[in-house]
Amino acid sequence: MKQHIETDVVIVGAGLVGLSAAIAFAKQGKSVVLVDAKSVMNQKTQTWDERIYALSPESETWLKSLDIWPYVEAERVCTIDAMHVRHESEELVLSSSDANLPKLGVIIENQNLMVALWQKINALDVTVVTEVNCVKLENTQQAVILSLDNNQQVSAKLLLAADGIHSWVRQQTNIGVQHKDFQQTAIVANFSAENPHRNVARQWFSVHETLALLPLVGQNVSLVWAVSTEKASELLKLSNEDLADAVGAKSQGVLGDLKPIGRTLSFALHSQIATQFVVERLALVGDAAHQIHPMAGQGVNLGFRDVMELTSLATNLHHMQDLGDAAFLRQYARARKTDTLAMNTLTSGLDALFASDSRMLKQLTNWGLRQLNHQGSVKKLLIQQVAA
Repeated sequence: MKQHIETDVVIVGAGLVGLSAAIAFAKQGKSVVLVDAKSVMNQKTQTWDERIYALSPESETWLKSLDIWPYVEAERVCTIDAMHVRHESEELVLSSSDANLPKLGVIIENQNLMVALWQKINALDVTVVTEVNCVKLENTQQAVILSLDNNQQVSAKLLLAADGIHSWVRQQTNIGVQHKDFQQTAIVANFSAENPHRNVARQWFSVHETLALLPLVGQNVSLVWAVSTEKASELLKLSNEDLADAVGAKSQGVLGDLKPIGRTLSFALHSQIATQFVVERLALVGDAAHQIHPMAGQGVNLGFRDVMELTSLATNLHHMQDLGDAAFLRQYARARKTDTLAMNTLTSGLDALFASDSRMLKQLTNWGLRQLNHQGSVKKLLIQQVAA
């Protein structure tokens, strides 16, 4: 006999976005069921996590408003005070102090934030169902019904698909995607640096290639090196030490000698945006809705903004509406499409600009960087957008 659970919201996917959505709705007094195929992440390792996130001040403030920060290991969170963006001989310097901001953001490890979110979930009245697979999705006028392979069935007013880029939920609803393959691979690793990074996030742009060194606590840095897939295959054949030397050469030795910490990971780069963000009683959030080029480091912030928008709109529902209300979901979709398309256009456009081998475009780009450095008001506006 099937066990039937009734709830306001069922969330499929317990990544950063799904967990934050469960917390946000629970804090609004909604009943929440969280479903995931993986197990709960209760513990951090002592080594540096290769997966890190650059949280905007907006995301950090929102997470703090959800009372998640007390569970974060604060001594492993690093502030970003400035960004240095270099193209050939030109460098654009964006400093928080130039815009009278306390910081541009923070760098946090995936496991640090994940464990903090799970600890907050455990402190709330959220029904958690892990190590199960979704097998069937039905939609009625009154509810969406999710069947699991453990013989449980969840009936909810709203289903949130937070189950990633290969979203099972999205596939069940036949929502298509607009996909672009950048023909690039991102190489990710951590290093200890000879010279202090001074809380500066550094990026180097060249033809179809971006190297970023992001500050971690102490004199450690996190590498994200986006290169052509062909070049990546050669770099990944190097020893960790030889890769560190290659990174040092590419970054012009600005941080001195680099010594590897932990593993080297890689992943293919592409963008993907769902053709619809909502259908009846169902909304896509996070990577299920959109994935953009990591150049701007905005992927997780974009997902958090999905949840911010959805939960903010939910506070305005009147007594005749529920969380699956069609007008409410359309309002969410309109707002998030605008933000997502703008960010995707920006990152794809920058990739196309820096991928060009045109001498004229290179000169124009260098001229633009020089002008920005000398235009205080424009530069201040740009810094405020970076920190938004």
